Amino acid sequence: MEPATTAAAFATIVGLLSDFISQRSASDSKSYDEFMQWLSENRHDELRTLLQSNTQTTISVKAILNESRQEILDRLTLLDRSLASLASGIELFAGIATSIHPDSVLSGQAMSFLTQFYDSEASKVLETHMMDGIVLLFVDGKGGAMNVTDRRFAVDDLDTLLELGLLGLTHNSKGDRVFKFTRLAASLVEQSRGA
Repeated sequence: MEPATTAAAFATIVGLLSDFISQRSASDSKSYDEFMQWLSENRHDELRTLLQSNTQTTISVKAILNESRQEILDRLTLLDRSLASLASGIELFAGIATSIHPDSVLSGQAMSFLTQFYDSEASKVLETHMMDGIVLLFVDGKGGAMNVTDRRFAVDDLDTLLELGLLGLTHNSKGDRVFKFTRLAASLVEQSRGA
């Protein structure tokens, strides 16, 4: 499947699951068969066929529908905010992301962290704290330190990048945080540059 088709299919499935669940009360059942019937009633036969032809997708949809209505809605809200945060880092989609979720936009500093990480060719950054604030040292790659423009919000930006899966986390023997650069982060930087 082509990337555009895959992205559209994923967004469509998530959107339709959200619609299906939203239209049901907390006490209504939400079985896979009822979802398939609902798709037919709402003229989504092509998507229904796609779902039924892929065992992994069927299992995933059944697992989602086994959760409580509130749990599903909470996770959909989190997914929506996460997607808006990621999209805010891509110029083409930033306007839409900002208009829909202005509070979920990646800060300029957070994007700068990712860009610096990418350009450094490093796989890890060590977080240390000095008298004047946080210092982020590249563990490998070209070496050096990351430029931190707003020390007050540096930890918040790093935590946001962790929550979105753009950075991984380990600790050194002293217990200091060590951030790992992820493929998702590299892809976001490349997309933001139009690569």
